[in-house]
This record gives sequence, structure tokens and C-alpha cells, in this order.
Amino acid sequence: MSNRIEFSSCIVCGATSFTDELVVTDWLVSNEDFLVKECNACSFRFTSNPPAAEHAGPYYETEEYVEHSDNAEGFINVVYHKARTWMLKYKLRLIRKHSKGKRLLDLGSGSGYFLNSMKNSGYVVNGVEISDKAVALCQSKFGIKAYSPTKFLANEIPGEFDVATMWHVFEHVYSYNEYFDMLHKKLSNDGTLIIAMPNFYCLEERIYRKYWNGYDTPRHIWHFNPSTFPKFAKDRGFEMVKMTSLPLDPFYNSMISASYKKSFTFLPITALVGLCSLIWSIFSFKRTSSVVYVMKKV
Repeated sequence: MSNRIEFSSCIVCGATSFTDELVVTDWLVSNEDFLVKECNACSFRFTSNPPAAEHAGPYYETEEYVEHSDNAEGFINVVYHKARTWMLKYKLRLIRKHSKGKRLLDLGSGSGYFLNSMKNSGYVVNGVEISDKAVALCQSKFGIKAYSPTKFLANEIPGEFDVATMWHVFEHVYSYNEYFDMLHKKLSNDGTLIIAMPNFYCLEERIYRKYWNGYDTPRHIWHFNPSTFPKFAKDRGFEMVKMTSLPLDPFYNSMISASYKKSFTFLPITALVGLCSLIWSIFSFKRTSSVVYVMKKV
């Protein structure tokens, strides 16, 4: 699996001077190496040599990629599904607090659990999902329609929305400008956009480095932080109104990161790393494991 592309300029500030930060292996599927670079002007990081979009599909073809799976076998899957139940309630509270209206679009809707939870809470929901398997699960398990990204970008999803969400999805998106343009069109005038992404300033990245789950090369192309993403969003018509965290992510990321190492150590060590990361982020939000960016359409 190859057919890689190269990026010549920073998508945040336009600079062309970079530092080679580290080489990260695709621990999940191919065992290929990918280079993460950092912009010398603004500290934005990106996977500099990912596969071209049309060749990215095989890198998602594994049952270990739990976002597209309904598999509850194995310890990691069990933990993921248990944590998901708690996080669904957390996301509902966050959306109710920062948005008005009940029309919701979730991009990267996976197998539909979040959309179903929102539907059961009175929201009118639609999804966007690239995986045919996940689309089928969404329809068969919950009766919820998920559209392809192609239909989303072609403005073929009817109506407008009060809130759009991307939970650990935008870091995968190649056509970032097109996505932001369409989100701006599809959201109502008081619409809210919520995007959650990993944050490489966190403690787990310092401990696990090339094993850190937040890099997840080559599936994760863009590696934002609380300094770079607000500027990126503002240049595309969205004003940052709130940045918050996903409190379970330090534990999950530590567990997954540790599982990639040959000297694999599970609980209680990964739990301790997650706890230390969570505590550190309380005193310095910039160090949180994952950042939830809440924005309003300008």
C-alpha cells in the first residue's frame, strides 16, 4: 500500500519551512512508516506523506478499527463500548449547552450509536460516513440514514442544520477546505460546529511518542493543537466560543498506545498514565489529551 502524496505548505499559516518531528509506524494495519512534520512558523503538525485519498481505504480495513465496527469482543473493544455509553451522555449535555434547535448532522457517524442517542433525545439526525460497512450498520441497527461524503460535498443532503459534529473525524479529512465550505452552507445562521481532535501537547504523547494513538498514521493527517485550530477555523468562517476536553480520552489513548509497544504493559500502568495526564490537563488545559472545539458560524 503506497501511492503517497506530499504537502508543501502549512494549511494553517501557509509557511513552507518544516522540521521533521518523528517517524510514526502504522501499528494498526500496514506497519509502514510515515513522517510527521511540524511547521516552524505556527507549530502545526501534519503527516507529510500519507496515501492519496483514493488509496486510503485499505488502511481502515481491520476489525481493530472500532469506530467502524460493532464488535464487542476483546478487552479493548469492551472498554471502548463501555466508555462510549458514558460519553454519549457527556456529548448530549455539551450540545444542549452550546446550541439551539434540534436538527443535527454528524460527520463520520460510524456505526450510528451517537446518532441514535441523539435521536432518542429528540433530535432530527442525519449522518455522513465513508465506510459502507458502518453505513449498513447504522441503517440496520438503528434505521438511521447516513450519506456518503461525496453526497455531502455535492450538497445533496436536504435541509439545513442547527448543529454539526465531528468526533475524532476532521483529522482524517483530505478536502478540508471543501468540508468547511459545505459546513458553512449547511448550518443555520446561529449554527454550532463541534469538532473533537487529539492534542499532541498532552502527557501521553511525551511518554509514548511514536506509539501515541493520537498520531494514528496514516489515517490521521492533521495534528492540531489549541493554538493552531482556532486560527484555522477563523480563516474559514467560524468563531471559537469554547474549548473543552473529553475526560476519558487520556485513559483510552494510553491503553491503545501501550498496546502497540513490544514491552506491552496494561493496567494499572496505563491507567496511571491516563490519570496523570488528566490531572495535568486540569492545571493546564492546553495539555488535555483531546480538545473539543465549539464554534459558531460567522
